Amino acid sequence: MIADFRFPISDLSRVGLRLQTIGSLLPRCLKSAIGNRQSAIALLCLAALCGRGLRAAEPAPAKEQEPTAAARAIATLEGRLAELHKEGTGLALRERYEALQADAAAVLEAHPADPASVRAHWLIARCCEALGKHPEKEAAFERYIDALFAAAKDRAAAELRSEIEALVARRELFAATKLLRLMLAKFPDGSEAAWALYRLGACYLLMDHFADAATAFGEVLERWPDGPAAVQARLRIARANLAQRKAADTAASLADFLAKHPDPPMRDALLFDLATAHYLARDYYNALVAFQRLVREAPSSPYVPIARAAVAKLRADTLNRLSLRERDNDR
Repeated sequence: MIADFRFPISDLSRVGLRLQTIGSLLPRCLKSAIGNRQSAIALLCLAALCGRGLRAAEPAPAKEQEPTAAARAIATLEGRLAELHKEGTGLALRERYEALQADAAAVLEAHPADPASVRAHWLIARCCEALGKHPEKEAAFERYIDALFAAAKDRAAAELRSEIEALVARRELFAATKLLRLMLAKFPDGSEAAWALYRLGACYLLMDHFADAATAFGEVLERWPDGPAAVQARLRIARANLAQRKAADTAASLADFLAKHPDPPMRDALLFDLATAHYLARDYYNALVAFQRLVREAPSSPYVPIARAAVAKLRADTLNRLSLRERDNDR
């Protein structure tokens, strides 16, 4: 066995054994090498070769890339903005916000080609917002989105969603609709377009722009009839049309949909809207039938308490009308 390792030391560099094979042979040869000087020397060299191979196989630690001057400047400015936000947005802070805005503009001017400087547009937008300069804020934010869109569309979409949701939460609905239209211009198709169009309809509904809301929701249904927002869009079309006093058309549309789709998602809400549409159209018999159907087929629905109250009222009204007719007939 040991004779297999009696070769000149200079030939060790040409050994073709795999590293795993060398490592597995070392323990087996250790005992045989004892007392044999040449074999022991060869074995030690072989062990050194194995160790050197193991060290070579280890990946070199990745060297951290130093942040650019623009990235360092932006990080400092974002820290200043965070501190200013803690203090508020009043007139007392006006000069500090204006100084921060000027410093962000200086970063853009000094590092126009650095991707990190794109964030300066966002900083300028936040400063303009705090200063009440809303047209300037919108322009700066749009420049920010344009720069992001050119580099990373996913990030641009995420920033648009975040800003729109913040505006809607603050009930700045007109500003939200402007950003939603910008998003539709940037993303005319796909999931981002579906999200933006549905949110646009929802904003119009909150603004009492019922015709615009119905148009937006109708486009969602037309383009993505099986999408995740389709059922919600159908419900909101119904409510937008009811607000425009189109009760009969709404009832006919919902009745037709439920006849073709007997078990759709959110069926209880659709039945409730159908019953409400019949009621507002003064079709009390079909309203009573729809409310009763809701109570019977979706007993755990949150709409059931209202439906039961409506059933009781409609029955009482029906009895009163019958009583009045009988009295008229007796006369």
